[in-house]
Amino acid sequence: MSKHVIIVGGGIAGLAAGIVLARSGRTVTIFERRRYLGGRAVTHLRHGFRFNLGPHAFYRGGSGWEVLRQLGVPVRGGRPKPKGVALRDGQEHKFPGRLWSMLTTSLFGFKGKLEAAKLLLRIRRIDAKRYAAMTVNEWVDANASDERVHQALHALFRLATYCDRPDLQSAGAALRHLRLAIRGVIYIDEGWQKLVDALHSSAVAAGVNFVTSSRVVGVDVVDGGVRGIELGGLEIETSKDTLTAVALPDLTDDEKGTRLPADTVILAVDPATAKELVPGLDIPKLTPVVASCLDVALSRLPNPDRLFALGIDRPIYYSVHSAYAQLTPSGGALIHVAKYGGDAAAEAELEGVLDEMQPGWRDLVVHRRFLPSMVVSNAIAEAARDGAARRPTPVTSIRGLYLAGDWVGDDGMLSDAALSSARAAAKAIIAE
Repeated sequence: MSKHVIIVGGGIAGLAAGIVLARSGRTVTIFERRRYLGGRAVTHLRHGFRFNLGPHAFYRGGSGWEVLRQLGVPVRGGRPKPKGVALRDGQEHKFPGRLWSMLTTSLFGFKGKLEAAKLLLRIRRIDAKRYAAMTVNEWVDANASDERVHQALHALFRLATYCDRPDLQSAGAALRHLRLAIRGVIYIDEGWQKLVDALHSSAVAAGVNFVTSSRVVGVDVVDGGVRGIELGGLEIETSKDTLTAVALPDLTDDEKGTRLPADTVILAVDPATAKELVPGLDIPKLTPVVASCLDVALSRLPNPDRLFALGIDRPIYYSVHSAYAQLTPSGGALIHVAKYGGDAAAEAELEGVLDEMQPGWRDLVVHRRFLPSMVVSNAIAEAARDGAARRPTPVTSIRGLYLAGDWVGDDGMLSDAALSSARAAAKAIIAE
């Protein structure tokens, strides 16, 4: 096996895998079809405000946290406090984010408070693996008898996992991630672009090569093994930092484009793209996690005390991320309002949440953006019926072909899954 590894996709999974491999002595080239790196972790600067693609949070103590610690990549930002407003049936209640607030909120009656408190303590020490084959619906039905506690549990699972498909989602995976959320999350200073830039700097220092604005259109597989990649009619000029792709006439005898020999390839792309690149790749049917997001920059926050709200009887999220992370000019505010599950017609509903939480916000808008159906994750961590894994493993049945991304492996979800699968794919290559 050659020591040259090609990685298709320059998001956080591709960058992390590249660093691990380059530090082990491999020659690594990352191909990214866009002119910028980061994928869905990109941050857009608008009038001095740093917009992530919807509300992003990094989970302290998760597998992604451990991967970045091993790579020496820092994650700096603020920890939001577990307090705010619980919205139910048009009324506001204290958010039951901690044991004391569960016992003092008006959301629950006396029996509901006792049941909620017992469940919170149980979740902290539960063996989540026992419930891998059970859905969130099944787990909640079996453990919550009080109607409001039942609804609140679903709301907390939505908050922790961004997912509103309790009929599919594994209770084991959701419980593990809820435990991480209870431990605390970080809103990253200067947006997730800061994390992307730190990964890129580490990759450059390790000797990783980058090729941007270059579309890989296929992976050549011969006799069950990788033999190279096919580029869309491009000849590539590479460097160790900023890379360019220059359109030239095809150098091959056919009309399919330029081919680059390789026997080791990591696909750090979404599952649909992976299937396009390797039609023979066995990928199970995956259900993406989606959300509708209204991101709003304000010149100031009308009510500084209203920083967080969660819908209990509807899948709504509201948070002022700039209260905890450096995302705005002095005095400004950046708010994310989301509807779990995605709804192209949700913008007016999300505006209504802002009207309730921050009256007068419309007169203070600096910039706003509505994402009607943003892909939060490429795959729900589905319940493992009959003991079968629902997501593909980093090592494929095709010799020399590996996968990385938030839809790969059984270690966590969201960025945790992306980073842990990247490390797993890289270690499998090093082991060869």
